[in-house]
Amino acid sequence: MTKTRVAIMGCGNIAPVYVKNLKRFGIFEIVACADVDLQRAKGLSSEFSIKEAVEPDRVYDLDVDIVVNLTPPQHHYNINKKVLESGKHLYSEKPLCSTVYEAKEILEFAQNKGLIIGCAPDTFLGANIQTAKKLIQDGWIGKPFAANCFVMYGGPEKWHPNPHFIFKKFMGPLFDIGPYCLTALVFLLGSVKKVSAMGKITFNERLVTSEPHRGEKIVVEMPTYVTAKILFEDDIIGNVTVSYDVPATNLRGIEIYGEEGTLIVPDPNFFDYGRVLLKRHDDQEFKEVPVINPFNYDNLRGLGILDMALAIRLKTPLRASGSLAFHVLETLFAIYTSLQEERFVDVQSKAPDVPLLDMKLLREVLCI
Repeated sequence: MTKTRVAIMGCGNIAPVYVKNLKRFGIFEIVACADVDLQRAKGLSSEFSIKEAVEPDRVYDLDVDIVVNLTPPQHHYNINKKVLESGKHLYSEKPLCSTVYEAKEILEFAQNKGLIIGCAPDTFLGANIQTAKKLIQDGWIGKPFAANCFVMYGGPEKWHPNPHFIFKKFMGPLFDIGPYCLTALVFLLGSVKKVSAMGKITFNERLVTSEPHRGEKIVVEMPTYVTAKILFEDDIIGNVTVSYDVPATNLRGIEIYGEEGTLIVPDPNFFDYGRVLLKRHDDQEFKEVPVINPFNYDNLRGLGILDMALAIRLKTPLRASGSLAFHVLETLFAIYTSLQEERFVDVQSKAPDVPLLDMKLLREVLCI
C-alpha cells in the first residue's frame, strides 16, 4: 500500500505519542512537523527522524494527504480552515473548534470541497470500549436503560508543562476531558437528546507546580467541577461528572446498566487503563471480559488517523469523524448553557452510526 503522507502541526506535549504511533502503524510517511517555536519542531524532528521542521505557514504548501492539527484549542478554527483551503484532509485534536458555529462552518466547507475531517478523541477505538460495544450489541446486558461516567482528577497545573489554557474560556474539564466521556457514551449508547447540568469553580486560582512555569498562578475562568444529566436516544438516562478538583476517588470510568446486567468500562481518557467487567443478574460477581485487540501497544493516540487513512484510500467507514466530534461539541455547549442558565437544553444534531473497528482489515494492513 502506498504510504499516506502526513504533516504534524503543533509539536507540544501530546505530539510525541502521535508521532510514535504513526511510525508504528507503518503506512504513514511523516513529511514534516511545524510549530510557532521552530526549535521545538526541530527537537521533535530530530527525536523521530522527521524529514523537515518548518514554520507553520509552510505546511499548507506541502505535498501531503493529511495535516494533523495538535495545536492548542483556541487556534483550531483558523488552522483547520486553512488546512481545508489548501486542499488537504484534516485530522484535528479535540475540540474541532471553539464554538458550534465554527465547527458547522468547517464541516460544510470540507463537504463542499470533497475533503475528509477526522477528530480526536479516538480512545473509543481502543480495545476496552470496542469490547464494551460488542457486548452491548450481542445482548449481554439486555437493553441499556442508564449509565454513569465519572472522570475526575487533580489539576493539570501539577503535571502539564503549559497548563494555563486549560482553565480559560471554553476549556476547563468540561471541554478538556468531557469529549472523552461523551464520545465513548455516544458510541456505546447513541445520540444525545437533551441535558441539564450544574457546575462550580472550586478554586478561583490554581498554583502551577509543574515546570517550566512553577510558582505562577492561573486565574480560573471555567467551572472545574461539572455534573450533567443526559438523555440519550431510546430514553437512556446518563450522568457525566468531570472535575480537576478530585485527586482521590474510587469512581473513575463508565458503568452501563441494562435490563439483564451491568457493564463496567475503564476511564475513556485512556487506551490502556483498567479492565472490562461484566455481571449478569444471575452471576455471583463481576467477571473480566477478554478484549478485542489486535495491537500490542498501550497508548494508541493516533489510531483515529490510521482509520481515517484507510477510509480515504479504501472508502471504508470513518469512525473518529468530524460529524461525531460536532455532535459531542454541541452536547458540551448544551451542558455549559444548562449550568449557566439553570435549564434543560436540547441537542439538535444527531451522531452518525459508528461501526466497530474492522479487526480483519487492520490485521491485514498492519501485518499483525
